Amino acid sequence: MSTPDPVVGDRVVVRYRLTHETPADWRDSPNPALPHSPTLSDVTGVLVAADADRFVVRRDDVEHTIPRAAITAVRTLSRRVVRNSEIRDVERALCAAAGGDHIEIDGWSLQAGGVGLRGDLAVPVGVTASSVALPEVRSWYADRGRQPRALLPDRLVRSGSIPVVDAGFDVEVLVADMAPTVDAIEFAPDRWATTLATGDRTAREAARRAGLVLHHTAHIHSV
Repeated sequence: MSTPDPVVGDRVVVRYRLTHETPADWRDSPNPALPHSPTLSDVTGVLVAADADRFVVRRDDVEHTIPRAAITAVRTLSRRVVRNSEIRDVERALCAAAGGDHIEIDGWSLQAGGVGLRGDLAVPVGVTASSVALPEVRSWYADRGRQPRALLPDRLVRSGSIPVVDAGFDVEVLVADMAPTVDAIEFAPDRWATTLATGDRTAREAARRAGLVLHHTAHIHSV
């Protein structure tokens, strides 16, 4: 499962090599590392600054500066623990909010002729959704003169379990508990969400400034 490149405001876990320029290891290991001692460490927190030379991550009200040259991996996390059932609930609500023709087929929520990025997408929102339903999904879209495309949440779909016909693109679903100052859908009382392509860094940064936080990630493919 891939995660989007982080932007300021994201919760991240950063893995880095222990050097004299990096934060001390949380296990009190020597820094720089000695023979037979850990050579890598990590820090989890909110990314508060990033440039070509460094990441600054705030954890427990302390800011840790990590040189880019020492970083070996970065993973973007949801702001809090998100259950799979919550992902299904948010996806169902966003599908409904897109409008247009709608039907559910064997755990798949299908939209056609709706608005925005989600206006013509099939999403596996049910626990029974699988590739078995794809012929019927394709037929439903063909009857409406549309190319079948699917939004596949990373946490809900095992890699390779749904056959796709293109490289697709990555998206992230962001949520907020108050109306943000960017375009978003109120999918439940006082709950707002938007779906953004991870390649649109400008929109992603604006969303964080507006108070939206990462809920889950997904891929959109033709099926």
